[in-house]
Amino acid sequence: MLKVGWIGLGNMGNPMSQNLVKGGYDVVVWNRTKSKADEVIAAGATWADSPKAVAEQADVVFTMVSDGPTLHAVAFGDTGYVAGLSAGKIAVDMSTVSVEESAKVNEAVEAAGCKLLRAPVTGSTVLAQAATLGILASGDKETYEKVLPMFEKLGANQFYLGGADEARVLKLAINTMIATTMQMEAEAVVLCEKAGLDVGQVTEVIAGSAVGSGICKYKAATITEGEYPAAFSVRLMMKDLDLALAVAKQYGVPMLSTSLTRQQLASASATGRGEKDFAVLTQLLEEASGYKRA
Repeated sequence: MLKVGWIGLGNMGNPMSQNLVKGGYDVVVWNRTKSKADEVIAAGATWADSPKAVAEQADVVFTMVSDGPTLHAVAFGDTGYVAGLSAGKIAVDMSTVSVEESAKVNEAVEAAGCKLLRAPVTGSTVLAQAATLGILASGDKETYEKVLPMFEKLGANQFYLGGADEARVLKLAINTMIATTMQMEAEAVVLCEKAGLDVGQVTEVIAGSAVGSGICKYKAATITEGEYPAAFSVRLMMKDLDLALAVAKQYGVPMLSTSLTRQQLASASATGRGEKDFAVLTQLLEEASGYKRA
């Protein structure tokens, strides 16, 4: 069985790496803050002192980090994982980053005689814990087939999308729909609240209606309670929409709803909500509408 390296143990990376341990893989991990590795190590993983050390020990190196600059920080430099690669190894990046940022990593991995799979995921931290994520993959098909058994330990659905950065584009497209759905739900909920309806019942009906979706179901309790601990922060969603709008510009696609939602998220951030869950768009609209919950 191939040995796995995992870099990035945040809200998603922690449960995902643990699922590989539970799946019987020998996993070596690194994270910028070592204490975040405690749970994974307790589950059976081992610690490496740098991303380079992870790559030296592993056959397949996964990265799951917050953004492109962080991906480059763990990939490049004297202690980056690329420096620890030897020919024939595999890198798998599951972060949400731009096509350009991805291409630079791919070039370095290929220069080391290795292959890079782009494999961003769809789903929340709850799905990461349950190993029921959707995995969108692109890159070398033969490499994908080698890594597929690992993907099956992480997600319920796996999709091979092509030989380059197709997975990056689709992930960003999906996130635009997730974000704009929350903006639409904010408008629907606040309209109903001001008309005297109960917010809990409203979110329940929306989730079970023709317009209901996974994201409406996941966020129903959050919106009802009016508390917004970050499963996916405003800051990270703004990053993803910026990436999506850049791709849209590249391909000449107007994205009006995405642009509006990006501005609403900017308002949320400017009013101190940048680290709140992006469903806080409902709270933002309540305030803009002069509505205060009892």
